[in-house]
Amino acid sequence: MIVADTCLVVHLFNETVLTSVAQKIQKKDASWILPLLWQEEYANVISRLARKESRDVHEVIKHFSYVLDELRGSEIVVDSRKALKISIEYKISVYDAHFVGLALDFDVMLVTEDKEVLKNCRAIACSMHDFLG
Repeated sequence: MIVADTCLVVHLFNETVLTSVAQKIQKKDASWILPLLWQEEYANVISRLARKESRDVHEVIKHFSYVLDELRGSEIVVDSRKALKISIEYKISVYDAHFVGLALDFDVMLVTEDKEVLKNCRAIACSMHDFLG
């Protein structure tokens, strides 16, 4: 089991330079957990992509619904007070602290490409490439 950061979800469900790496991660460990917050982060990313690439809004919503369905059952609510505490202790955003909190609670690695999290949470987080070894 791993905690999947939103960036990992973005790379798995959208054609990017790291899509094949995300697919290998899923093949290595398909048991992903995420804080419920990932939905808003992901929606924000695909919204920016849609505007940049002039994508059809109905297609974007259809894609978003598909990804939500794929990750249903993987979502866990994280107490925002706990995330705030982690944010202060690890010097990361409260958003990122939701992911770190899950990794701490479940004693698993957070797979992320977030530079600040990788720098400040070395024992808890690893990059996509490092996870693959």
